[in-house]
Amino acid sequence: MALPFLHPDQSEFISIRRGRGLYVDKTGHLSKLLASADGHGSQLQSKYAFLARPRRFGKTLLVSTLEAFFQGDLPRSGSSDKASFDPNAGERTELFKGTAVEDLVCQTRVHPVVRLNLAMATADTPERLQTRLLAHLESVYTGWHGRGVATGIEPQTVGGFVQFPLPPTGSESVPAAVRLERLLHVLEQQFKAKPVVLIDEYDAPLTHLLGRDMDPDPFIVVLREFFGLLKYLENHLHFVFITGISRFAHVNLFSALNNLKDISWDPDYADLCGFREEDLQDSLLPYLQAGAVNLGKPVEDVTQELRDHYNGYCFGVPGFDENVYNPYSLLNCLDDMQGAAAARWKLFGWPNYWSESGTPRFLVRMARNGDLALAKEPPAIHQLMRTTYDLNNIDYGSLMLQTGYFTLRLDQGRSLRYDYPNNEVRLTFASSLLESFSRYANTDELTELHRALAIEDYADFCTRLNTFMAGIPGEKITSEIDCHLILHALCQLMRVEFQSEVHQLGGRSDLEVLFSGHVCIFEFKYNQSVETALEQIEARDYGRRYFASGRRVVAVGLNFVAGSAEEPPRIEYQARVRGLSDPDFV
Repeated sequence: MALPFLHPDQSEFISIRRGRGLYVDKTGHLSKLLASADGHGSQLQSKYAFLARPRRFGKTLLVSTLEAFFQGDLPRSGSSDKASFDPNAGERTELFKGTAVEDLVCQTRVHPVVRLNLAMATADTPERLQTRLLAHLESVYTGWHGRGVATGIEPQTVGGFVQFPLPPTGSESVPAAVRLERLLHVLEQQFKAKPVVLIDEYDAPLTHLLGRDMDPDPFIVVLREFFGLLKYLENHLHFVFITGISRFAHVNLFSALNNLKDISWDPDYADLCGFREEDLQDSLLPYLQAGAVNLGKPVEDVTQELRDHYNGYCFGVPGFDENVYNPYSLLNCLDDMQGAAAARWKLFGWPNYWSESGTPRFLVRMARNGDLALAKEPPAIHQLMRTTYDLNNIDYGSLMLQTGYFTLRLDQGRSLRYDYPNNEVRLTFASSLLESFSRYANTDELTELHRALAIEDYADFCTRLNTFMAGIPGEKITSEIDCHLILHALCQLMRVEFQSEVHQLGGRSDLEVLFSGHVCIFEFKYNQSVETALEQIEARDYGRRYFASGRRVVAVGLNFVAGSAEEPPRIEYQARVRGLSDPDFV
């Protein structure tokens, strides 16, 4: 029997259910999210909720599920005749048949939904942002007009396009918040029920500004007015749900929504978006088994490879709450596994769907500008829900965490640390860093660099590193930060165990690479000297924590000598064993 089709590029609940595609049921979480305060659902315990998740992680599917839960699939009548509009025509029970909330849907009444996606409103000026918000509301208004909702205002057709009509005053400077208020009022009257507002990608207009020399405050003023309306209309709204990638300017932007409940790091919702291991071994198992046959591998081997490449995201407490797979990557991979992907993957490895669907240009740009810390201690778990980001003073480790390029881990000492969630993110982010230097690393180069470090042949390592650097235009490397980023990226691609900017009592060592028998402590200098680098390692006692580990601790000083348009940069090096009374040079 043919399996239900996988739909990695679809994010609409109704389309998936109507099309009989595979739906991994996540609606069980809605019982808690939409818990009643009065026993019959007319008032919710939490009226305002916020969820942050990385892009392509199922936020839009969640929003569309909530839309279907509250109003179903209302038919398009193409008429504004009030008599033709039936608010109960959405077939909600049919849509949720067989899901965890089938009974809950039957017990709750219909509510109209205004669904917005602020990715449609990104702009380079505050004025343009206001215009884009108005244009987005035009499409929402037109949708309701097509369902037969009588608003009392007829759409205007301008140049063949339906334009959101102005309020009766005819003012040309009506802000988006006013138009939204008008629509919510009309819907409340038509449904005889309080509306629901769902906002997806609320922070898209702000992430658009990252890495650009633009003052975010005027943009925040526009958005604050827009979001402030939701608090003002508290008595007229049933539920407000907001999603985004991060909590930029959370305090300033949502100052009016001081009762917004953030569930981003609530363990109860750790797997609200994303697939658990249980999902892979249950709903997705037939696709895994068929794919393993096509690849000619045991199911157990394929499962582990999928786990290494696509799992690893933690949105709860590391070590206690289960990690989840990136849903976009896993569904794409399982879908491709049903075809003839085996030969291609044997040559090139597992595909990097998520990372390649949207390169982290602004993160790479910040790294190149020296703004992005390669490693920082994350806040304590109990502080994560209260961590907010001012666009003028961003904690970049937290930014990497929110955007999905870092996740949280517990090290052997049970201390919290940042880490790349899986190989997909680790390898593609490193490749993006190298590409910003107009260079990439082939398999042979990486293999030889790894071999030289593994056998402690530092002369060969630096010779090969010099050769690699010779392929980078001299003007691309202008600082110690650039050199550090290149080594960081190469270590990621070599898949060695390493840490960058390791905090210690004396300061931060630039790079530590760990092998079973030895540890390399790197210090980088730019247009200085190898001796200066080694002296810093000794003076600040970098690597001392490994002295009792039984591994050799080797201090490696690298001095990068600037190149030019005609001449590539070159590297001077020296290495010595630490922890001995008479240091050996190796």
